[in-house]
Amino acid sequence: MIHPDLTRTARICARFSSTLLVLAAAGIGLLGGSLGFPVPAAQAQSIVAVVNGTPITNVDIEQRMKLLHVLRKPAGRDAALQSVIDDNLKLDETNKFKIKAGDAEIGQQMAKTAASLKMAPEALLAAMRGAGISENHIKDHFASDFTFRMLLQAYHKGVEVSETQIRAELAKEGGKAAAGTEYVMRQVVFALPGSASIEKINGRMHEAEQLRTRFTDCGSGVPLARGMDDVAVLDEVRRNANQLSQAQRDLLDKTPAGHLTAPSRSSEGVVMIAVCSKSTSNDDTGARNAISERILAGEIEAEGAKMLEELRSHAVIVKK
Repeated sequence: MIHPDLTRTARICARFSSTLLVLAAAGIGLLGGSLGFPVPAAQAQSIVAVVNGTPITNVDIEQRMKLLHVLRKPAGRDAALQSVIDDNLKLDETNKFKIKAGDAEIGQQMAKTAASLKMAPEALLAAMRGAGISENHIKDHFASDFTFRMLLQAYHKGVEVSETQIRAELAKEGGKAAAGTEYVMRQVVFALPGSASIEKINGRMHEAEQLRTRFTDCGSGVPLARGMDDVAVLDEVRRNANQLSQAQRDLLDKTPAGHLTAPSRSSEGVVMIAVCSKSTSNDDTGARNAISERILAGEIEAEGAKMLEELRSHAVIVKK
């Protein structure tokens, strides 16, 4: 593990400009708010703890209990209090390096959490709102997770997984067999404006379904799609199974080669994937990359737990 000198603020901060990625596909909009979990003044609240001078109220704890329940974690009062304390400690540390999270970064962290729960980001956000969790509380929690992860990744920049580790994991997964399936795909998009009416959307969905019944191979199906009004067929893409999420693999595996996936609504319009071919991959690059990422993620998680424990040991935490 690498433990850089925490006083090298300028160099570490410079690393973050290339690390922060905007995942617009998350499609999550959140309201602004300051850190510290503010609530309307009309709500009666009392201070239950103070962390490095920052108060935590009973309302914060109630909100966090609801959030932990949605995230499928232990949601008792003690667990909620510890969770809020940890968020404050993370933010205190990342603020030292001026690491901030805007709405796009918060959306990215929420999408990552949703994927771990096998949910769409929109479904996770809807569940949190449905549980009565405030926008500010949602935003503050995912901001703390995102910025802390950025700090940990900066510490690990340049760290690589050894060839010995990768080979050991490949052996567990069957060596070359771990390469899995290679998919050749094309995206078919039925364009729609963002302001399209329900009738227009349903009409395009119907057109897409009609094309789907006639599309039996990419050789004849791609020209057929391109001949339709306001339909685009994107360039061919090759992906190894290890480069795709489980949900994506499931979708492609249940779609016969030469056919289209079911149409779905996106920001571009109505989208389908043409699965042009499936074959056994002889390239284990995807598997090796997935193994490397998994090992590094585990190391970063362990380092995060260690750092958080150290932050707790040096923090001034007063429980009322």
